[in-house]
Amino acid sequence: MSSPLKILALEPYYNISHSVFLEGYRHYSSHDVKIWSLPGRKWKWRMRGSAYYFSDLAAREAPGQEPDIVLATDFLNLADWKAICPGSYRDIPTLLYFHENQASYPVSRHSSGDHDYGWINLSSCLAADKVLFNSSYHRCEFLDASREALGLMADGVPADLADKVEKKSGVFPVGIDFAPHDKVLGEGKKTEEGPPVILWNHRWEYDKRPELLVDALAGLVELDVDFRVVICGESFDGTYPAFRDIRDLLGDRLLHLGFFEDKLDYLRAVAGSRVVVSTAAHEFFGISVVEAMYLGCIPVLPNSLSYPEILPGELHSRCLYSDPAQLPAFLKEALQIDPEELAGIARGAAAQYHWEKLGPRLDGILEEMA
Repeated sequence: MSSPLKILALEPYYNISHSVFLEGYRHYSSHDVKIWSLPGRKWKWRMRGSAYYFSDLAAREAPGQEPDIVLATDFLNLADWKAICPGSYRDIPTLLYFHENQASYPVSRHSSGDHDYGWINLSSCLAADKVLFNSSYHRCEFLDASREALGLMADGVPADLADKVEKKSGVFPVGIDFAPHDKVLGEGKKTEEGPPVILWNHRWEYDKRPELLVDALAGLVELDVDFRVVICGESFDGTYPAFRDIRDLLGDRLLHLGFFEDKLDYLRAVAGSRVVVSTAAHEFFGISVVEAMYLGCIPVLPNSLSYPEILPGELHSRCLYSDPAQLPAFLKEALQIDPEELAGIARGAAAQYHWEKLGPRLDGILEEMA
């Protein structure tokens, strides 16, 4: 293009994974990316009210400062935004990117379910010019959930709403800026001292099923397997019921429990681990697993969700388990594998998600839309 595009990114939920996406894209894009954001908390209010906030920001912009294209994410009610934003913004092309969605998100047993937020996602899709999901699994899950929800309506339902979304939707994986990871790798791989380390690096929430991890670790203890553990990830209050007695179970096998405040400390802990494990019941992409693979961890993952997409086929039989009851045996075998045997394949698979490669691809999509 003759001059860089002015891209306005609207992110109502600027948490770690969403910020990694936008900051990485802004760094590697050849265009001018401006980010308007709100902190990643109170997600229901973000979905209901962030359109008003961003509309107010747009109204304060000087005339002629409008972007060439808007890149919004799934926590924005895009239909509301288009209805109330200044008139000069209404015809600007919009790309809607789904990190997650509320139509097919698993409901906690402590929640009665808030189906209204799934409808917001659907309305946002219909208001967007193009929709991208972070995995094929995610796209299929959302379309299936939308069709199921529409089928429950009493009457007055156009027959092709989900088809309209499907036709203008596609898949674009989450990009990751691996510069900090390369810095850690450049420090040199320290020789492992002591038993190999199992890493669990996920949000401390019900959909990641930490109780299955605890059960699997208890199984390894019973099998008298020599191992150590790092348990980290975001949590809202630094606790989770499943981890209440984890220190008593593991003793000095537990090297770390809790969130790493320093990014490099986290990456060093990942690089020092032998195996990364997931026990998730819900995962639309898997940034934490991809990061660990890039740093040389052998993945042990459910044979479902988005995980088969991010693993090369040659690793499926050795790294994907179908039943949580298999997990202790899978972990025991993974701990015995020579790291050099599988880690290089895993790292190569993760490297395809570097923003150096994905940035130009997303630039091309936005250029075509603009």
